[in-house]
Amino acid sequence: MAHPIEHPENDLTSDADYANRHRPAPRTFDELADAPDPYLEAQRNRRSTKEAIVFTLAVPVLTVVVAFLLAVVARVLGGPLCEDGHATWICSRQAEIWWPIASSGIPVGGVLACGFILWRKYIGYIRWRPWMGAFWATALWMMFWMTITFQMMIVGH
Repeated sequence: MAHPIEHPENDLTSDADYANRHRPAPRTFDELADAPDPYLEAQRNRRSTKEAIVFTLAVPVLTVVVAFLLAVVARVLGGPLCEDGHATWICSRQAEIWWPIASSGIPVGGVLACGFILWRKYIGYIRWRPWMGAFWATALWMMFWMTITFQMMIVGH
């Protein structure tokens, strides 16, 4: 581990070197002068890891919040399934179709957004491996959510 006041370019033991796509070697003095500061690059790498973790946790939380709000909307709209006095949130056959589709928008959008962010981090020479983990975790969440909710759309009550 580098001493706190030592410059990051002298730290040959941290994961910043192996966890990134390697920049092409500078061929001219101008390219060398335009190279990013290793300290700022190390900060961007740490920030990328934290962002990936937050993103991975935010997609399921946001999915559940949006699904709950959509269920409230379905309950307020009412329907024949709620008139029997049962504690049902999805009150009509139409709601059994639109609620799973609408609530799955967040997980699907999360996977697409995570893939795009992963690609941008990779081509930007920033730490991308945590985003690959975020992509797979988000894809797993999307498949789980859609498997559970789409059963309602197919089967109904």
